Amino acid sequence: MRLFTGEYRHHLDAKNRLMIPAKYRDQLTPKIYVTEWLDGCLAAFAQEEWEALVEKLNGLPITNAKVRAFVRRITGKADECALDSQGRILLPQFQLRDEGFEKACVVVGASNHFEIWPEKKYDEYSQIGGDNFENFAEDLTEMLL
Repeated sequence: MRLFTGEYRHHLDAKNRLMIPAKYRDQLTPKIYVTEWLDGCLAAFAQEEWEALVEKLNGLPITNAKVRAFVRRITGKADECALDSQGRILLPQFQLRDEGFEKACVVVGASNHFEIWPEKKYDEYSQIGGDNFENFAEDLTEMLL
């Protein structure tokens, strides 16, 4: 099982390539899938995790309009990326535009995948989330126990 943890700040280069933290590179497969994700970020999955996610999505009832919209968004906004020899991935222009990226990014471990955030958006989200962290923990305790 892959486990992505930590927070790293990097910048996109002139060609929209992002350096992937060295700690993550050893866990990645040759194919990496990057898609628009929840809360205004991108999510990057190694091939096996991506295939497992798609399998779960395929098991949802397609007669439900919300399911169709969600599946369409996750898979339609996905792109296959690969690490170059310097440990970078090329992020598609449409993903960067749609999520409001500039140059500064934050790469955040999220268990079986990692997220790529525009730095400004991540800092705003972290402040709001940090203020509610204890409330979230109390609400989630029932699910965890």
